[in-house]
Amino acid sequence: MAEGTWHALYAGELQSLWALVPAPALFLLWLAARGRRLAARDPDPRSRFVLAWSFAFAAETIVDPLATGPATRALALGPGAAQAVSLAFVLLGDWRVWLLVAALALGTGRRAAVFGGSAIATLVVPVLAYGVYRAVAAIRGPVPEQVLWLIYECAFVALALWWRARFIPARRPPALRYLRAVLAYVATYYGLWGLADALILAHRDVGWALRIVPNQLYYAFFVPVAWWLFFSPRYASTRSLVQARR
Repeated sequence: MAEGTWHALYAGELQSLWALVPAPALFLLWLAARGRRLAARDPDPRSRFVLAWSFAFAAETIVDPLATGPATRALALGPGAAQAVSLAFVLLGDWRVWLLVAALALGTGRRAAVFGGSAIATLVVPVLAYGVYRAVAAIRGPVPEQVLWLIYECAFVALALWWRARFIPARRPPALRYLRAVLAYVATYYGLWGLADALILAHRDVGWALRIVPNQLYYAFFVPVAWWLFFSPRYASTRSLVQARR
């Protein structure tokens, strides 16, 4: 595939590193300065979990582009090792979603169910996507790796929307409206990635430009948005068990 203008920009460190790090870094500083006090004043005991989750995954969001970019190159990792590092961060990025959703849907006190359930949910999409990709390759012969990511993205959107429409509402958690908003946000960035990869497979350079948007939603803004939604008056007012059962 010829490298066009947008592809060159997408592959550069301006987009793949420097545009992704400032927002979570500033958010981490804000959490340390003021976020902890805000969570401490909130009467909902789950606020402490959201605070710890936000600290952990804001930091992980910063480490991700550093580890998969400059660090991988500096260590001169081979293709196999580099792919393993990249896959580890892909799985961590998915796990942060399912961990947050499982904790607030099942209850932060049910640690085994929360961590076990979120780990299983994290593996569903990669296992399914790789199986479908290998089946397509067996039938049609070699196919671009971008096809694997397109299958992955479509599968993740389907799973997130199913959790949003069926799985979470069936459990009637106190934070139902909040969780539905989070899953809609996640389905949006995965859907945009899928559309971008479909354009790339059609040899449209604009697909690389479109890919920049979900990258920002995923890296720069997901953790801050999840935090602000949780503590916003719109969703904080719906966190009580009484309101959730109405």
